[in-house]
Amino acid sequence: MEFEKLSAYISVFLPVIFLAGLTIVLSKNPWFSFTDNALSDMGSLKNPERWYFNGFLMTFAVITFIAAFGAFRSGLSYLMIFASVSLFLVGVFPEELPYHSPSAVLFYVLALADIALVGIKLGRSGISFGYLWSVLALLTFFLMFYLVNARVFKGLAIPEMIGAITILTWFVYIGLLRLCSQP
Repeated sequence: MEFEKLSAYISVFLPVIFLAGLTIVLSKNPWFSFTDNALSDMGSLKNPERWYFNGFLMTFAVITFIAAFGAFRSGLSYLMIFASVSLFLVGVFPEELPYHSPSAVLFYVLALADIALVGIKLGRSGISFGYLWSVLALLTFFLMFYLVNARVFKGLAIPEMIGAITILTWFVYIGLLRLCSQP
């Protein structure tokens, strides 16, 4: 199978891979609460099961890099490659280390900015859904920002999952675009 098609299929199946990995990690961390914790709490140096979360995150980031690189080569990404590297670094640096938070924030900023930029590009090329994606990326960013700053939840997991859902849905969309445009 050629790389373009493989990376497009990976894009489409990223949500399944994410859900499977997260389910395994959650099964090893029964104490975790979406309202009281950040996802990265499962990768904390204080958690003896941290390797499940950090290992999953790094593996998922590598898989995401493949999808992002394919999208880049197809003209459907500018920043997602860098976002996937930032995601990898979130797994390398547990939350107690100084590079963890900047890597996590950078992941979301780069990924959502990429969606907004490529959405505009798609809109200008005649795919009106592109503009909708740009608006969704901005709404997601501001919703995450609001939920974190207003401290609506004790933890960060729900804002993180909102961002992840938007990003994963985007990957499905661009994966399908790429598969439908290939002979």
